[in-house]
Amino acid sequence: MTDPNQPNPGQQPYPNQPYPQQPYPPQQPAKKRKIWPWFVIGIPVLLFGGCTVAMVSAVDSQEETTVSSGSGGDAPAVNSGPDFPGKLAKDTSALAGDTITRDNLAYTVTPLEQGSSIIGDYMCSNVTIKNVGDKQNDFNGYIDWKLQDANGAIRDATYAPDHELLNSGQLAPGGQATGSVCFDAREGAAPGTYVVLFQDTFSLTSDRVAWINTI
Repeated sequence: MTDPNQPNPGQQPYPNQPYPQQPYPPQQPAKKRKIWPWFVIGIPVLLFGGCTVAMVSAVDSQEETTVSSGSGGDAPAVNSGPDFPGKLAKDTSALAGDTITRDNLAYTVTPLEQGSSIIGDYMCSNVTIKNVGDKQNDFNGYIDWKLQDANGAIRDATYAPDHELLNSGQLAPGGQATGSVCFDAREGAAPGTYVVLFQDTFSLTSDRVAWINTI
């Protein structure tokens, strides 16, 4: 027999109640494309491209290095100039008092002079830099200069209280700057060869120019 209290198959057990609502699955937020990997990759590419352009510009802008003596007249540096202890393959040298011209800047460096003050002994050369090109050019009066002493030690430039030191800045075409570059000589100046060295710190080339002094 069929129990009258049992619902018929397919009949809602409780006809007065609605069917239970099925929960919908939550919507997943749309995934955003990560842009940081492209940013990380793109920056080095741009920097590399900029450096490449700078290197090409530096190579294209280099002029032939010339040397002129006190008697005047520029001429290409013969065999990169006279030898000195520690001279490197790409160095260009001249005697103290001569002018070396490179990249449209003419550098004249006088022979070293010894001096002393309350802070110690030093050696100084007077430097004149002239812009012989037709464009504005930079110069530096401190970090670009060094001295190789008679023992082969290379010293940084230093302060000398009674000298007007060579400053840093820019030169208009035809303009010039003059000042001293000085080096520590607290142990005195033993007889021998002293070389005033110039190397452009911000240049892509490692070439140096040098002025030879014999004391």
